[in-house]
Amino acid sequence: MMRATIHSNDFNRLLAATRSFVDKRNNRALYRYIRLEFSAADSLVTAVAVDGYRLSVEHCVCQCEKDFTAYIHGELHLPKNTEAELELENGELLIRCGDFILGTPQREGEFLDWQLAIPSGDPTLRFGVNGNYLIDALRAAKASAGNCFKNPLILEFRGPKEPMLIRTNKEDVKMVLPIRIREK
Repeated sequence: MMRATIHSNDFNRLLAATRSFVDKRNNRALYRYIRLEFSAADSLVTAVAVDGYRLSVEHCVCQCEKDFTAYIHGELHLPKNTEAELELENGELLIRCGDFILGTPQREGEFLDWQLAIPSGDPTLRFGVNGNYLIDALRAAKASAGNCFKNPLILEFRGPKEPMLIRTNKEDVKMVLPIRIREK
């Protein structure tokens, strides 16, 4: 049996920060879930979601005795301000948090090696932006074409054909693939 303990507020933040990146088109079965990678040596859980065009990676502190990986739906929301226990046994992830208990069967298959998907090397450009201004700009661009951030987002560009990375700290990444622009 694999077991981990995580604060419910942190768990909810992990899911909230990754749930919109899961595959809603059902192209790959595992991409419909958030992947949770538990590391005993680092006392970290890494949540990863991908839909084939975007990638979200989030980290938070947890306690576990062994490394393990589990998959979970992103719509889950645990009670606030308590500890959550996650147990992986016999192909099922069991989550206990206060009076809340949920069992979810685990999926088989091959998931993206997300560390290789993130471009390496030094970025050619880095910008710090206010997240609310960025959202306003994206909403305005969406309208033209058809809640509160305290820290700046870091945008990294390596070239016109490379993915754009948005970092909220050193390790948490949102990745958006570019589109081709016609040359005139």
